[in-house]
Amino acid sequence: MESKTEIKQQSGLTVLLQYPDFIKVWVGRTISRFGDALDGIAFMWLMYKLTGSTLLMGTVMAVSAIPSLFGMAAGVLVDRIDKKKVMVSMDLMRGVSTGIIAMLYMVGGLQVWQLYAFAFFNSVCEVFSHPARSSAMQVLVKKEHYLASNSISQASGAAAEIFGMGVAAAIIGIWGVGVAILIDALSFIICAFTALISNIEKVVSTKEQLNFSVFFYELFDGLRVIKSNTLIFTNIILGCLINILLAPFNVLMPVYSDKVLNAGEKGYSIMGIGIMVGTILGSLLLGQLGHRFKKSTLILGGFMAFGVCIGALGIVKNLITAVAFCILTGACLPIISATGASVVQEHTPREKMGRVSSTMGTIALVGMPLGYAISGLVGESLNVQLTYLLLGVMMVFICIPTLFNKEFLRS
Repeated sequence: MESKTEIKQQSGLTVLLQYPDFIKVWVGRTISRFGDALDGIAFMWLMYKLTGSTLLMGTVMAVSAIPSLFGMAAGVLVDRIDKKKVMVSMDLMRGVSTGIIAMLYMVGGLQVWQLYAFAFFNSVCEVFSHPARSSAMQVLVKKEHYLASNSISQASGAAAEIFGMGVAAAIIGIWGVGVAILIDALSFIICAFTALISNIEKVVSTKEQLNFSVFFYELFDGLRVIKSNTLIFTNIILGCLINILLAPFNVLMPVYSDKVLNAGEKGYSIMGIGIMVGTILGSLLLGQLGHRFKKSTLILGGFMAFGVCIGALGIVKNLITAVAFCILTGACLPIISATGASVVQEHTPREKMGRVSSTMGTIALVGMPLGYAISGLVGESLNVQLTYLLLGVMMVFICIPTLFNKEFLRS
């Protein structure tokens, strides 16, 4: 058996084999990601078949987004609770609720109002589960191996998503929507079980009684931690601004495939797969070699390369070349997100990780509505290729001021 010193000196993805409890949680989460991908298609089809209305489908999704507005409050509460208990209970409840919806649909007893209740309840569970998982991952591996653990998590998540989307049509076609959603329910149960059998260190922020003044102090404590660290703060600001620009990129992708590449839905699907493949490859490469670089170099380089790749799509008109740039775009994503997550884990006190991660999630969502709001206007006013080119240029220019931030570059 190797000593802790020997583990510390290792690098790359293979070092994660030294953390059996991380492996258990990781496997469970990967299986859950497969179920999520399967359910993402099955549940949308279920809503369409049950309601026949795009308006109702949209309102169900809007209701499911409401709990995310209270993510910061959930983070405060999660920091005061045993994270393992939160993870297990939330996944169990989601597994049961998802299974109930599947069974009701299969026996013909599902009603529209139940879709709203289900979407809201599962989103509430996710709002609590997310900061608990972030906190757990912080204690499952050593600080010097955060980058490897985040990288492999992103790689396996992307692979599970591709596989889930790939088999969704077959499962729905052979056994029906209900069975597909039941599989998702089972994936939650498995995820809860893997957390239950894992040894996750118990970390709580305080045993002080929670009242309004204490609650609001802790509510904004996540912001104070973020603001106090230049690397975390800069990463979040860059991410929020680029999230605004990413919305038009996502919305206009079908138009780009159809009008510019003349590839229709087939080209759109291939480009989407290219991004996911790139995410897997980028994650594996980052996990293996990322320890050789400064975190600031990875974050800034990832953001700028991401902008260059999107801008390049504004120039090319060939599907093969476009797919190649989509793969490169996908490869940039884990360099940005996995490195950013590692930075947060390294610089956040363990007892505050829940509120910091939930605060980051809330901030990241701020730019999305604005981005989607301007997407239609931009798409109608500008040529798609020109839009992509301008988006890429703006992403690169947003990063330029960071090159003169000496404190950030030293990190």
